[in-house]
Amino acid sequence: MTERWMDRRSFMATGVAGLAGGGLAGGGLGASVGADAGPKAAPPVAGAPVDVQSAEPRDLFPRVREQTFLNAAGGTPLGAFAEQGIERYLDFIRHGPAGGRGEYFGEVMSGVRPRFAALIGADEDEIGLVECTKAGEQIAIDGLDALHAHGNVVTNDLHFSGSLHNYEGLARSGIDVRVVQAGDAWRVTAERMIDAMDDRTALVAVSLVSNVNGHVEPIAELSEAAHAQGAIVFADVIQAAGAIPIDVRALGIDVAATSSYKWLFGIHGAGFLYVRRELQGTVLPDRLFPGHVRRNYPPWTDTPDPAIGRFAYSPPAAAVRYQPGHVSYLGYAAVYEGLRFIERMGGPEAINRRTAALRARLLDQLDTDRYRVLTPDPARTPILSLQPRTTEGLVDRLVAANVVVSVGGDMERLIRISPAVYNDASDIDRLAEVLAG
Repeated sequence: MTERWMDRRSFMATGVAGLAGGGLAGGGLGASVGADAGPKAAPPVAGAPVDVQSAEPRDLFPRVREQTFLNAAGGTPLGAFAEQGIERYLDFIRHGPAGGRGEYFGEVMSGVRPRFAALIGADEDEIGLVECTKAGEQIAIDGLDALHAHGNVVTNDLHFSGSLHNYEGLARSGIDVRVVQAGDAWRVTAERMIDAMDDRTALVAVSLVSNVNGHVEPIAELSEAAHAQGAIVFADVIQAAGAIPIDVRALGIDVAATSSYKWLFGIHGAGFLYVRRELQGTVLPDRLFPGHVRRNYPPWTDTPDPAIGRFAYSPPAAAVRYQPGHVSYLGYAAVYEGLRFIERMGGPEAINRRTAALRARLLDQLDTDRYRVLTPDPARTPILSLQPRTTEGLVDRLVAANVVVSVGGDMERLIRISPAVYNDASDIDRLAEVLAG
């Protein structure tokens, strides 16, 4: 089976079978990455229930037992823990709240926001739920009166292509959008971004980790400069949250958003929005007013309260004010279990130690005359991007070896490799053999 994007710029090659380097602290990880990793444990019997608390990470993801899957940046395979969360929610809506089903639903919806908040260094009241990353970014765009009053946006071309498409549309509608180009260096310095800002800059919008090549924005410097101009900073954190440590407060990020189907081990349709508390309802004003009124007049009530007017009205005061209404409860059941899985693995710092060792292992085997490394600092980022001299025969070799990476994407000669916690040295070695072929 071969997965392909439906245009010439991007396709996935796949088959059908199968901060410094170091081991990952935390439970359930088994052998450390290295030449002497030792034999792997036998995989669970197909169809048998999996103990998600004690199983090896690799055994929680059926797809990685069938393929060498190294494309977490495109979306992680569904883990057994997320599948169990989905099934528990489905049981709740199938059979009702009895038997602990209602309690589990309550646990998910009361626990998913604080767990994500803790992951990125925020507080629960700074987290809202959105359907995807771009929905969160759009809330920032739509809410900034200064932007629509002859202000400008500063971004760069390592930002997500879908966001750049949106900003190009804004530019064509008359908004001043300034796109700093990375050029052949494949990085954008803080100085160049700051040079593009002025006293009319309303929004600086970047991907904290670029999906193109793993470039990590110098966002603390950008935030300081943007705030000095009166601007706010939006960060797309979809390629960072869950994969590397984030402290949004320390980094000076004002608004951030992510979907959950990548490094948070969730599924499409469930995402998170962070809005710094001090901006809520002021710099980023309310455009929606979620909640429900109580009608305060006959025949709806026999005892109207003259102090509250025609409706009893109580808009939310936290970041949930930016939620339009119902959300994908099934999706949040999945990502709730994904967040718990990340915690069991020791958190993003521990996870990145493991994946950094895998990236380093590949670099040690790489012929840099044939493959140019486009990732500025592979130890800091979950993504390793390579530019081959040619892609001729590459897809066929990947398919034959049952290796899944991203080929193409945002440029024609690009290989993006993104190992996750379920990968091991054998996956890297298999990819290295393909690249050497």
